[in-house]
Amino acid sequence: MPPGKEGKITLAIEHTESYAGEVAKSAIVSTNDSKYPSFNLLLRAYFKPAGPPKGMITPTPPGKYVGPFSISPNDRWVTSVITGSSTTTRLYLYNRETTPVHVKKIEPGGDYFTAGIQSIEDGKRYEITLATNPRLKAGQYNQVMRVLTDSASASEIAIRLDVTVFPQVFVSPASIILPGLSLASDIASINLPMIYVRKVREGGLKIKSVTSTLPFLNLQLATETEGQFYTVRITLDKSKITGPGDYKGTIRIETNDAESPVMEVPFQCSFQK
Repeated sequence: MPPGKEGKITLAIEHTESYAGEVAKSAIVSTNDSKYPSFNLLLRAYFKPAGPPKGMITPTPPGKYVGPFSISPNDRWVTSVITGSSTTTRLYLYNRETTPVHVKKIEPGGDYFTAGIQSIEDGKRYEITLATNPRLKAGQYNQVMRVLTDSASASEIAIRLDVTVFPQVFVSPASIILPGLSLASDIASINLPMIYVRKVREGGLKIKSVTSTLPFLNLQLATETEGQFYTVRITLDKSKITGPGDYKGTIRIETNDAESPVMEVPFQCSFQK
């Protein structure tokens, strides 16, 4: 980018079929500015579940075929949420045969998701409403819901449900890998990626300590927004590097957050003569 000029950075999130819910992606931009050697761009989006217009019954679009039914948009739901929140979607079952096929009941298959069903046209069209459990802790969860019907060819239809629950406090980047660095250079002046620690909601976040298992990493914590946003600047101390070779370690961040009391960022680098 020419000095004094503006540049454009475009971030995009690709939408995956059958995915609905929150998603967040980040990108690190490195510069030659001594004051801002790097900064983080965060893109957060929410994909809404597809559904028919309110008050209007529309033909069910083609979906996954299972026995006499077409399941729209798919026979799998993949989503994500922040802890303490819930997301919902709707699935539609359409009987493609001329003979009526009835849904007798549904079995959610667990407590990670709730499920309900209503008949739009008995023996022909059904709507399933799904919701994630807002009490789930951070992690990945899945369960299989079963739809029981009176069809001879598909008496039981399995629908897979997957959700990733993200903590309200997160760190980016998730890891740092540096290319080979020469010990003959001024490595203390190298612009290294900045670490960002954020709390999505409410605030009240405090950083208790920032340490590393690698003694040559100097870590400088800065408060950007009290209770919500912090940065950790990394520099290299050449005097504490024992010699050429590959080094692996972690940067450990301790917080007052009960859900994320400790977060670790793997750090990997290589030094050459």
